[in-house]
Amino acid sequence: MAKAFEHSMQPGKDKFLVTDNVPEKFLEAFELMNFEVVYYPEISNESLLEIIEQFHGIVINSNIFMTRELIDKADRLKYILRPGSGLDNVNVAYAESKDILVLNSPEANKDAVAEHAIGLLINMLNFIPRAWEQVRNFQWVREENKGTEIKGKVIGIIGYGNTGQAFALKMQGFEADMYAYDKYKSGFSTSFVRESSMEEIQRRADIITVHLPLNEETNYFINDSFINKCKKPFYLLNTSRGKIVNTAALLKGVKSGKILGAALDVLENEKLSTYSVEEKALITELLDTGKVLITPHIAGWTKEAREKIFFTVFDKFKSWVDIHGQSK
Repeated sequence: MAKAFEHSMQPGKDKFLVTDNVPEKFLEAFELMNFEVVYYPEISNESLLEIIEQFHGIVINSNIFMTRELIDKADRLKYILRPGSGLDNVNVAYAESKDILVLNSPEANKDAVAEHAIGLLINMLNFIPRAWEQVRNFQWVREENKGTEIKGKVIGIIGYGNTGQAFALKMQGFEADMYAYDKYKSGFSTSFVRESSMEEIQRRADIITVHLPLNEETNYFINDSFINKCKKPFYLLNTSRGKIVNTAALLKGVKSGKILGAALDVLENEKLSTYSVEEKALITELLDTGKVLITPHIAGWTKEAREKIFFTVFDKFKSWVDIHGQSK
């Protein structure tokens, strides 16, 4: 069985540190590969820096940041596994320059994220959370909750990777016109989605949904400039990463009417207890518009996806080891 961290471990087997809350069978799978598994799901980045040099592999979640400093300290490290999609907390280029294998599992929760995005869209367009709250308070309000149909709308999908494609596939039955843009893909038009340019999406879209990884190129991708270039007022969906949308620009767009509504599963800062007075005021004002719906980064957090993200990354890792072995 995997054990909690001990400062003096027996030499011999390669050691894997698991810093995420994972299923027991996930831990057992590494032990069956003859790794010594140490389970430390509550470890901080500061504590990790003190012990990382003992480990040959690590499983991380979004709270652990594999920085250049941490990678330099981890002189035995061969493997970084990140169950889930985002790698914005890993200095991937530097890790790979050190001959460290970096794996994640972005395909594992694509269906969960796509379904959640559709749920957000329907709830936003039809004021479902507000209407539900009104009924709870014994208010029967119809006219103010008049919704908007998806049918016939133009949907712009920015980023056509795993989740972008899953979203488009599931949206077929809504009879919308779908246009997709991906800077790094081409030739992907189908019977239900048309490959497009960014300019065409900004010209035509009634609804824009973002499915991008967070990196230097996409940080604040949705900003004042992007919003101002859109020719029509539009609805915005973001289920990717919070810092892809500049929150201040979003508020400005909502208040001006350029953004008709926004549904977000992510925020720039998701640690609400750490908010400054300014951050709290910004989010409060955003929510007070009545046009913004926010969920707490749960789009990819279904029971099914939670299992799949771990075992998908494990299967990738095992396949690599089966071919290359555990030694560098």
